[in-house]
Amino acid sequence: MTKCHLILLCALLSLLTGCKPQAQGPSLSERGARAEATQYAQFEQYVQDLDEMSLHEAWLRQEAMLDEAEGDSTRWREVTSLQEHFLLDPNSPYRNEELYLPVIARLLSSPMASEQQRERARWIAPRISLNRLGTPAADFPFTLRNGRTTSLYEAIDSRPALPHHTLLFFSNPGCPNCKEITEILSADPEVSAQITSGELLVVNIYPDEDLQAWLDYLPHYPVEWICGYDPEQILNSDTRYWIRAIPSLYLLDEEKRVVRKDAPLEVILKDCK
Repeated sequence: MTKCHLILLCALLSLLTGCKPQAQGPSLSERGARAEATQYAQFEQYVQDLDEMSLHEAWLRQEAMLDEAEGDSTRWREVTSLQEHFLLDPNSPYRNEELYLPVIARLLSSPMASEQQRERARWIAPRISLNRLGTPAADFPFTLRNGRTTSLYEAIDSRPALPHHTLLFFSNPGCPNCKEITEILSADPEVSAQITSGELLVVNIYPDEDLQAWLDYLPHYPVEWICGYDPEQILNSDTRYWIRAIPSLYLLDEEKRVVRKDAPLEVILKDCK
């Protein structure tokens, strides 16, 4: 029987028996994408669980995960990549530098870390240690719209009564997210009431160089806010604040201690109310 006859016979048998060719399963790339999505979702839940713990408990959980990851090079790469994506990326809604500190420490000490990872960790380490939670926020000078120079501490201390909270808002005139935050804060009746009563002080700082753009945009900011710019570009030196992206929000208590560091607005508002 020739090959051609064999093909025809198989086709005829298929028609007679009603058999259908079996469907192929997912490809290797599809299975890989599904596994990656599952891993991503599991890590997202892990980060959410960390946020519900005390800082000490969360650090212990982080240490345990890093201990487990050190046993396998593939797992190490996956874990360290996810840790940075969720906890350090300025666009992540779960960003939390305090929870990333154990990762930095491990990257600096683990034999599993590549030289590239160690070099990056050495660069990040002094920056991530700035303005840690519970420590006094770094003071810095800035210039007001009228040209007078003041400082963060002077702006807070000059109020008739010390505010319960100070919202330090690093913004940029051309930033859509900054505009959105400004609108949300202005539209929230509870926040507006706190600002009017003096319980909440908003210090809005422009850290970049285009002074004219900032001056042109000033009318868009609420008059109750303290607005200023950094003419000496101190804030961009990464020596007092590590402003990784704009906008960036810090919440300080009445003792000027850091309550929230580069946190999403919804997290800030929960602490204010």
